[in-house]
Amino acid sequence: MSRDEIENYVILGELSLDGSLRPIRGTLPIAIEISKIDTKGMVLPVENASEAAMAQNVKVYPVASLSEAVAFFNGELAIEPFGVSLEEVFSSICYYHIDFQDVKGQQQVKRALEVAAAGGHNIIMIGPPGSGKTMLTKRMPTILPDLTLAEALETTKIHSVAGLLPSHTPLIATRPFRSPHHTISDTGVMQWAAGVFC
Repeated sequence: MSRDEIENYVILGELSLDGSLRPIRGTLPIAIEISKIDTKGMVLPVENASEAAMAQNVKVYPVASLSEAVAFFNGELAIEPFGVSLEEVFSSICYYHIDFQDVKGQQQVKRALEVAAAGGHNIIMIGPPGSGKTMLTKRMPTILPDLTLAEALETTKIHSVAGLLPSHTPLIATRPFRSPHHTISDTGVMQWAAGVFC
C-alpha cells in the first residue's frame, strides 16, 4: 500500500515496548468525528473496536500489534471491518440491577423523589448515616425516563474520555449515578466533578 493510501486511514493506539497495541481513552468521540469525514476507516487496538463501532458510519479495523498493522497495510493480512448493531447493543444493556420498587416504607421520601423526577427538579437529602439517603438516590435513575440513543452516545463519550467506560460494554445505556463520600469538602467535590466530567 502506498503512503498516500495509508494517509486515508486514521490510526490510533498506544504502542507498547513489545510491539503490542494498548487501548486508548476517547475512542468513541474520535470515531464519531471520523465518521463525518472521508476516510477509508480507522486502525486501532482490538480492545477499542467495539467502542469505535458505535459510530456506525466508519470502518473499524482492529489489530493487536504493530506487526499486524504493518501486515494489513502491506496487504499481507486481510482484516474484515468490525461492526455491531447499535440498536441491539443499546436494547440489550438498557437495564438496571436495582429498582426503586425494592424500597419498602419511606413513603414521604419516595413521593418527594417521584415529584422531583417527574418535574425535573433538584433535590437535596439531609439525614444521619444509615437513614437510606444513598440507597434511595441510587434507585432514582430507575424512575427517570430511559436514555435515548443520542443521550446514551453523549454519556458514553464522556465516560470514554474520562477512562470510566466499563471494559465489558461499549455503550452506557442507563442514567449514570455518582456518589461522592459524605465527608468530602467543597473543594474536593469540585476536583472530583472535574476529574469525572472533564
